[in-house]
Amino acid sequence: MMLITTSHRPTRRTRSFGHDLEKVFPNSLYLTRGKKTLQDLLMEAYDRNYERLLIINVWKGNPLKMTFIKVDPDDWGYLGYLYLHGIKLQREMGYRDIRPIREEMPLVVTTAKRVGPDHVAFARVFAELTGGTFVPRRERSLLGIADRYNTNVLGVIERHPRGMAVNFYRFDVDKENPVGPLIGVKIWAMEDGRRWDYREATGPKKTGQSRE
Repeated sequence: MMLITTSHRPTRRTRSFGHDLEKVFPNSLYLTRGKKTLQDLLMEAYDRNYERLLIINVWKGNPLKMTFIKVDPDDWGYLGYLYLHGIKLQREMGYRDIRPIREEMPLVVTTAKRVGPDHVAFARVFAELTGGTFVPRRERSLLGIADRYNTNVLGVIERHPRGMAVNFYRFDVDKENPVGPLIGVKIWAMEDGRRWDYREATGPKKTGQSRE
């Protein structure tokens, strides 16, 4: 699905985040960046038959941004970005030693129940960024959706006190609870101009001033 790496000089927490993502994106690989340039990474992703390159950028020791790039020698380009306001690693959610999925299966993206239209829009965007499959939640159970699409992994868009979040389920590990990582998202932006910002979405609405 994708090659996952970091910006130069990543912190230990950022590397752990990359390894966690490798375990929830089927048939993906975390690669130590080292001195590789962007062109080096694109060529390696292409040689390994990946359709996406994901770069995790760091700020003050923590993952700040996820940059998604389309891998195609004739038409490569940036797809979009997630700006983060916090993550929770799998080990911090009580899960260790989860193995990556080394087989073909879809990443299905859906939402928690009773979320707003912004969450549904982001679920569609996240599926687009990752090459996953968006499935409307409606009244279906998460396990029922996974069975219907013959997968063990779901990315679920949830409410979050400061924006929205992506959480991950691995039903071959736990059939009831998310295993993480939990990713808080404050801004998402697509190269085609689509965008969502937590502060803009929740801040006071601008109104025109009337004159007496």
